[in-house]
Amino acid sequence: MERLLREPIENYLTQKRQAFAGNPLADQLRHEFPEILSRIVSDQTRYKVVGSPGKGNWTDCPWIAILDTLVTDTAQSGYYPVFLFKADMSGVYLSLNQGVTEVKDYYKREARNVLKLRAEDYRAKIDIDTNDLFEISLNSTNSNARLYEAGNIVARYYPADNLPNETELITDILHFLHLYEELNFNDTHIDENEGLTAIEKKQYRLHFRIERNSRISKKVKKYKGYICEACEFDFTIKYGDLGRNFIEAHHLTPISDLGVGQHQINIQTDFAVLCSNCHSMIHRLDDPSNLTHLRHIIKLRE
Repeated sequence: MERLLREPIENYLTQKRQAFAGNPLADQLRHEFPEILSRIVSDQTRYKVVGSPGKGNWTDCPWIAILDTLVTDTAQSGYYPVFLFKADMSGVYLSLNQGVTEVKDYYKREARNVLKLRAEDYRAKIDIDTNDLFEISLNSTNSNARLYEAGNIVARYYPADNLPNETELITDILHFLHLYEELNFNDTHIDENEGLTAIEKKQYRLHFRIERNSRISKKVKKYKGYICEACEFDFTIKYGDLGRNFIEAHHLTPISDLGVGQHQINIQTDFAVLCSNCHSMIHRLDDPSNLTHLRHIIKLRE
């Protein structure tokens, strides 16, 4: 597990002077290191791990990202936890960050400001730890690296001479996955394609907010318990203390149906607690609010 950070830090600058095509370290960043990281992710049907040393040529700051496919299936958009290596390999960040390519393509010179604004909004929707960093420095003049600096939501930093051991690293990764789940739960996605001009879309993205309580998911779980309401899976029975008080909260009312503004919600009727598999499956239904349909599907398979 520690190879995930140590090998790029120790070897990247040397390998960067070599040919890019067919380079073994580049291949490790694309395949081997994402596979190592994917072993920590509990639901590999929902999450995918991707890494990049660059496209066609070496990038200043290689990265390895964990993507929740309910949020995004590409590192070019959305938000996700990502290991970002500094250009001089003096250290590496674990950052909850944003995809920058689509923002850069759309907003042009305003991209940095938009990413910073979004990062502030995202931070307001999660529980911040005292160890979380709001600013990162990748020591690069590359445009994408500077956008990743602006897009950082929260981060942890590991200097090259004091990398975490396996237990510490796994603990931090799980912490960031929890933040990712919390942000996904509280975030609002906007359908910008209907009836908006390009200028209106930009204003809409910059100023639209739906305020949602970042602690709702915790309240839902405390009220409804930790047994899946679809398949009755109990994480504690399966995993012991590791699974205690673990479950995922699912909003039964699609965000698109909420409209604009503040909304009264009912923890008892507007949410369900689901295991990771059922949470993924309910989002594949034509109607992700139809818990009864999901239960019926499960019953037929018993």
